[in-house]
Amino acid sequence: MADKPLKISMRMATIMGVFLPLAETLRRSNQIFDPTRFLNWFDDYMLGAVLLIAVYSVKKKIDNSISLLIAAWGFVSGALFLSFLGQFDYYKTATGDPGIFSTTFVAVAKGTILGYMLIGLYLAIKSSDRAN
Repeated sequence: MADKPLKISMRMATIMGVFLPLAETLRRSNQIFDPTRFLNWFDDYMLGAVLLIAVYSVKKKIDNSISLLIAAWGFVSGALFLSFLGQFDYYKTATGDPGIFSTTFVAVAKGTILGYMLIGLYLAIKSSDRAN
């Protein structure tokens, strides 16, 4: 695999696939054992898994795996975009962010992570153009 944008996108996806579940577990450590809050933090485990599965498929050279990587980046970017916009709703409530960090910190972190994901998506698309 001599395609540098693809290698970078895969590395970024691997990092984010591990980082998302760990970061959300830390952020919501005060809610982990509350069964009513399970889906509030478990979604990031699913997003991480989608990225890691896509990376695995590219490494194994499965047919259309670059398309799967692009779709994975698009899926997680869309999910984080909604989460990023939803973060601003916490400014309206008196309670703020439900996690252990400040609302502003989480908003800035989500925005930064979203930018990172969009770069990974761009690189995957760029590598797909080169493959065709």
